[in-house]
Amino acid sequence: MILSVRLKTAFRNMLQRQGLLWLLLLLFSCSRKNDTPVQIASKATLQSRADKGDLLNDVSKAGNTYVFNFETGPLTIPEQEITKVAAEPERWRTTLTFSDGSTLIIPSKGTSLDFIVEDVKLNPSGYNPLAAMVYLRLPALGRVKVTVHGRNGEAGTITHLFQEQMERQSIPVLGLYANYDNKVDLTFTDKDGKERGTTQISIRTAAIPVTDFPILQVIKSDPQKMEPGVNLVSYPGMSEIDVSLPYMLDSQGEIRWLLLLKSSPDLQKLSASIGLKRTKKGSFIAGDQIQQRIVEMDMFGNLLHQWDLQKLGYTFHHEVTEAANGNFLITVTKSAARLKNGQPRVNDHIIELDPAGGTVVKEWDLTTQLDSSRYQKPDGITPPEFSQTPNNWAHNNSIGEIGGNLLATARYQGIFSFTHSGAVRWIISPHKYWSASYQPYLLNPVDKNGQPITDPDVISGDAAAPDFDWPWGPHTPVVLPNNNILVFDNGYNRNWIPNSLRSDNYSRAVEYRIDESKKTVQQVWTYGQALGAEGFAQAVSGVQYLRQTGHILFCPGLGVRTSRGYGGRIVEIDPVTKAVSFEMEITAPSGTAFHRVTRMPLYPDTF
Repeated sequence: MILSVRLKTAFRNMLQRQGLLWLLLLLFSCSRKNDTPVQIASKATLQSRADKGDLLNDVSKAGNTYVFNFETGPLTIPEQEITKVAAEPERWRTTLTFSDGSTLIIPSKGTSLDFIVEDVKLNPSGYNPLAAMVYLRLPALGRVKVTVHGRNGEAGTITHLFQEQMERQSIPVLGLYANYDNKVDLTFTDKDGKERGTTQISIRTAAIPVTDFPILQVIKSDPQKMEPGVNLVSYPGMSEIDVSLPYMLDSQGEIRWLLLLKSSPDLQKLSASIGLKRTKKGSFIAGDQIQQRIVEMDMFGNLLHQWDLQKLGYTFHHEVTEAANGNFLITVTKSAARLKNGQPRVNDHIIELDPAGGTVVKEWDLTTQLDSSRYQKPDGITPPEFSQTPNNWAHNNSIGEIGGNLLATARYQGIFSFTHSGAVRWIISPHKYWSASYQPYLLNPVDKNGQPITDPDVISGDAAAPDFDWPWGPHTPVVLPNNNILVFDNGYNRNWIPNSLRSDNYSRAVEYRIDESKKTVQQVWTYGQALGAEGFAQAVSGVQYLRQTGHILFCPGLGVRTSRGYGGRIVEIDPVTKAVSFEMEITAPSGTAFHRVTRMPLYPDTF
C-alpha cells in the first residue's frame, strides 16, 4: 500500500515537471519568433539586380520613396526600409544600410576605372612579344572591349569585344606595335556591348629580335575598300628546314603579331609547310615536317596538343585542314607505300584524323583515284626539287571539302574531287598523258559562251585559248558561294614548257565553273597574267575568297620578282572591277616569302 502511494506521488510530480517543460519550450519558441528580424523584400530584389550585372546609374528620392535607376529600368523602394545610401563613385559602388541594420553593396556607375587593372604581363608565353595579358577585376558582371590605338591613325586601330561576362577576367591584348609605347583602351560594357566606362593603359614593347626578317613594302593600301582583318603570313624562315616564323600584317604593312618559336621548347623545330590554319575554336593547327606531327597552339604560341603521325605510319607532306565534322584532313606520305619495283612512293596519300581519339578514321591512296602512270620524264633543266619522278608522281599539296565530298590538288595531276568512299567525281587537268580508263572523269573545256573548245592543242594543254587555260601545278582550291572553284594556278611548266625556258610565264588566280552533268569546265574569271614575273611563283602560294567584300586575295609566295630582289606579293582585287585595294611585296633572303597568306580577324570569334 505504501509503495502504491509512492508511485502515485512520483507520477504526479513527473506530470508537473513535464508541464513546466512544455511551458518553457512554448515561451522560448515565442521569444525566438519575436527576436527574428523582419525580412525586407526590397533587399532581395536589389540583390537580384546586382547578381544579374545590372549596373545602378543613380539614386533619387520622390516623396517617401527611393528611386534606384538601373540600366534596365527604375526600381522603387519605400523610404522607411533604408536608413543610409552611401555612394562611392571612385570604386563604382553604392552601400545601402537597411532598417534592420544589414547592408548591401550595389555595383554603380562611377568615375575613373583605373582601379580595375590588377596586373599587365607582356609576352606571357615568351614567344609572342607583341601580345600581353591584362588581369582585370570589374565592378560588376560585364564584358570588356580592347582597343589598341594605331600609331598612324585610325587605319591601324584594332578593336575587339570579348564574349566573357565575369567580374575577374584575363584579357589577351593582341596587335601591339614593336618598339613602341602602345596606348590600349579597356572598355567596361554590359552584356550587349553597351559601353559603361573606359580606362587606358600603356604597354611598352621592344624591337623585334630578328636580324634576317623579310623586307616589307606596301605598294598600295585603301583600307576603306579592303576586307577587314590582318594578313597572316606563314613565313617558313630562311629555308624549308628552318623554324617557321608566322606573323600578321595590318593594312599599312605593320607587323602586329608574330611567334618566335625558336624560344619554345615544344615548337623550336617546327617546320610548318603550308603554315597555320585557324580552327573553329580559335586555335591554330599546323603540320610539322621535321618531327612528323600535327600540332595545335594558341595565339600566344603555347602548344596545346600534338599528334604523332609516325606512330600512325605516315609523314607529313603539305597541308592539314579542319573538316566540317571537326576531324583533320591531312596530305601525307604513307611510310609503307611502295612502287612495283619496291621503291618508296611519296606525297600520294590523304588521311582523315580524329583529333579526339588520335586515330585515322579514313585513308585515301591516290593511286586508286588518279593515273600513277601519267608521268613526264625530267627535262634536265627543272631543278630536282620541282621535277616529277616515279616516286613523286602526284605531289598532293592541298585538301578540302566541296559539299559532302572532297576537293584536292596535286602539282603534277591537277584539280580533282572524290567521294568519302574514294570514288572519283571529276578531274580538271590537261588531257595529255591520261590513260583511257580516266578519260570519263576528265572535264572538257568550253569557251566563255559555253561552246565546246575543239582545238586539240588546247584540250591536250599544248596551247591556251583566248578565254581558257588549264591549271598548272595548282594550289588551294576554294569553293565559292556560287559553287564555282577558285584556285591558284602556279603556271608550273605551263603548256608543258619548262619554266626556265620561257620568260613570259605567270601565275594567276582563276575561277572555273563546273557542269558535272555535261562534264564541262568553263573559265569564268582570271587575274595575274599581266603581272608576269612580278606575280609568278612556280610552287607554294595561294588564293582566298574574302566573304565580306567579295574580293579575291592573290598571293604568289616564292621567287616573285620584287623591287629589292625576290620573294612574294599580296594583292587584294575586286573580281568585278579588277580594282586593286591592297598590294604589298615581301622580299625574302631565301627568295621564299611565304607558303600561304590568309586574311582573318586578329582575334578569333571565340574570344
